[in-house]
Amino acid sequence: MNYKRKADITLAAVFGFFFVAAIFEHFNPSSFVVRLIYFVSEAALVGGIADWFAVTAIFKKPLGWGFHTALIPRNREKVIEAVASMVQKELLRVDVIRKKIERIPFIDTLICYVEKQGGAVSLTDKLTGYVRRYAEKQKPDELAERLARYIRLKAKTWELTPKVQEAGEWALKQGYLDQGLDRLVESMWDKVSEGETRQVILRYLEEIKEEKVSNGGSILRTLMGFVEMSDGLNLDDAADAMQIELLLTLRNLQDHQHPLRVSLKETLLNSAARITSDPGFETQVEQLKNDVLDDTLLERALEGILKTALNVAAAPSTSLEPNALYQILYPLVEKWWVNVQENTALRETFNSWIVDTLCRVIQNEHDMIGNMVRETLSAYTDRDLNQFVEEKAGNDLQWIRINGSMIGGVVGLILFLLLEFIYTPIIGPMLTPVIAQFIR
Repeated sequence: MNYKRKADITLAAVFGFFFVAAIFEHFNPSSFVVRLIYFVSEAALVGGIADWFAVTAIFKKPLGWGFHTALIPRNREKVIEAVASMVQKELLRVDVIRKKIERIPFIDTLICYVEKQGGAVSLTDKLTGYVRRYAEKQKPDELAERLARYIRLKAKTWELTPKVQEAGEWALKQGYLDQGLDRLVESMWDKVSEGETRQVILRYLEEIKEEKVSNGGSILRTLMGFVEMSDGLNLDDAADAMQIELLLTLRNLQDHQHPLRVSLKETLLNSAARITSDPGFETQVEQLKNDVLDDTLLERALEGILKTALNVAAAPSTSLEPNALYQILYPLVEKWWVNVQENTALRETFNSWIVDTLCRVIQNEHDMIGNMVRETLSAYTDRDLNQFVEEKAGNDLQWIRINGSMIGGVVGLILFLLLEFIYTPIIGPMLTPVIAQFIR
């Protein structure tokens, strides 16, 4: 049973009670109990009718009474504007919405979701797929042309000389100079130890001997013949000795503390310092930069690099056979993902960024809340609007009617008792002579 029906039944019951009490009061007006019941039921009926009229007047014209009734249909625009304003400016204020949003752990929720999907593996799969689809749509020649145009535009402001110096200092601090020397010595060792190198040395010695003999005249040629006959000059042995000496020298260069290695390193560093401090060095670097940028070789080099990169990116990848792009991206994504999970400050920064972004959007579009309410309510007919209000506050309004009958009965009881036991026996006799004298 709804509250409107309860209120109607209450009012009907009060009316029936009053009707019965009126009949008894007509036939037995001197009975205290009858008069009490009649007075209380009358007051309850008046209170119930008054509140029924007031509640009904909110929605329509009760009994056709048109003076200050049908308040909602008559003030339709004001009601709509009041509701929209209340929702926008009171219930859904920006500061209230922000407080609610700040309680939402966006990043933690996102981390849990991604972990359930596979974590860094899932992220890498998605990133690889996106890059592969992008690479399939690109043309290396067009990309190379755009990239070359961008490089030429930006390169005008590049100062390469300090970068060369910084790169040299960085390489020195990172130990790359020693690594480079080690690799150079290793490659030279492999080359010197080959039999072909011995043959080169032998040919070089023979060329020297022939040059000396041809320039020395007949006497020197005669002496050289005696020396060779007595095995005093064996070029094969000399070539072997020189090859061994070269290998021993390279072995010394492999020792970082050997004076020869230290001397070579100092010589390279001093040469690099002289070059970078040379006034003409900057001019040479700039000229080299301009020559590279002006040459069409730049586009061809970029096109080749991009073609290789796009082919690698576009290659299919599976969980069993990941392509090169996946192998490149996975360590980077995994490192970043672990950092996001372990870095509390980073998560808070991301979460604050999300909250700020959402709040900026909400603030910029906050009027949309009121507009949505206005548009929704404006589409309602008067009947729909009444029904909308009744659905939201109808029960409380019907309780006003029920309370009206109850409070009316209580007030009637109090007034009856005051009249019967205070006013009639005490106050009335006291006021009668005064009123009579005043009338005279």
